[in-house]
Amino acid sequence: MTADDIKNISKLDSIRSKIRENQDYYDRFQGEDNFSWKAVSQSMERGNALNAGDGTRGIDFVGKNLENGKFANENFQNANFSVANLTGVDFSGADLRGVDFSGANLTDANLSGADLSGAILSGAVLHRTNFTGAKMYGVKLAEADLQDAILLDVAIDELGIEELQALVEYLAKYYPHKLNLSKMNLTLLNLQKIDLSQVNLRGVDFTGCDFTGVNIMELDLSECIITPQQIAQALGRVPSKEELAKILAPKKKKAKSGNGVDLSEIFLDDGKTLGVWDVINDKGISVESLLNAGRKVFRRGAAKPAVKDEEALKNIKSEEELKAKSHNEELRKVIEERKRRELEARAAMKKEAQQEAARETPKKEVDERLISMRDGRGGR
Repeated sequence: MTADDIKNISKLDSIRSKIRENQDYYDRFQGEDNFSWKAVSQSMERGNALNAGDGTRGIDFVGKNLENGKFANENFQNANFSVANLTGVDFSGADLRGVDFSGANLTDANLSGADLSGAILSGAVLHRTNFTGAKMYGVKLAEADLQDAILLDVAIDELGIEELQALVEYLAKYYPHKLNLSKMNLTLLNLQKIDLSQVNLRGVDFTGCDFTGVNIMELDLSECIITPQQIAQALGRVPSKEELAKILAPKKKKAKSGNGVDLSEIFLDDGKTLGVWDVINDKGISVESLLNAGRKVFRRGAAKPAVKDEEALKNIKSEEELKAKSHNEELRKVIEERKRRELEARAAMKKEAQQEAARETPKKEVDERLISMRDGRGGR
């Protein structure tokens, strides 16, 4: 047995171990000497695999553990990987068209150059997932976790952009810490609709982005790549030198709840907000008085707690209900309008029939008289 034979057997055993839980698959392909996922997919397309030969249903790995699997350039078209553990999996260059990744964990997975056309990534965990150069036509991204995902040089259509736009808007509003805009192609997005006020913009490259209508006055743009022309685009006018310096200056970060009170900002801020407390020359200061003052300041200036998941879901549900209600009202108006037009048409037809009947009655009476007169003359 050659070294290559040993290598092939080792590779085959490694792959088989990942699907041993599914005995049908294992039994079907355990005799193959050159096993590959591509062979499995092609066999299914010929109608010789599971699911009664329906190749369109794809390979079923629901909930399976394929962590750190090496499947570059393989054919997984229409496979089902929902809620599977795909941490660190290499899908680079793979055919993933129509694949169901819903709820799957793709943390640190490599999907660069893969074809994800029509794939479902709803609810998937995409922490640091690499999509560089991937085809993402018609992908579904609802409720996916895009934290630190790399979305550069992706090929995407209008439907995919709509999904990405909606997801980024949602994360920016409720989970801004999960957005790393420096790893996304922002020219695909409409920045005007995204609340960037809480998103970390450090290192973000805005080259080529349209800033029309974007509120930049409260954004910390000090460490991002942005041109004076884009700032003028956002303001709707050319800023002065002083305005430009102010906009590009670092902004003070707001204190987060749960981290206590930063006394250096409260008492040593030149008295702009609460006055200066000279703790050095105040001989009567005590720990108790300091704590009491701190409590008062905290109650006055503490940031509001972050929106909880339940509140976020409640807000989303309310928005969806309003949309549904608005849609139903519009639909009802359309139905009522159609009903009105139908009734008017029927009334017009009825009136026209009545008028036609009225015109026919005298003619009928004249015809009857003529017939009667003719019959009378014939009788004589």
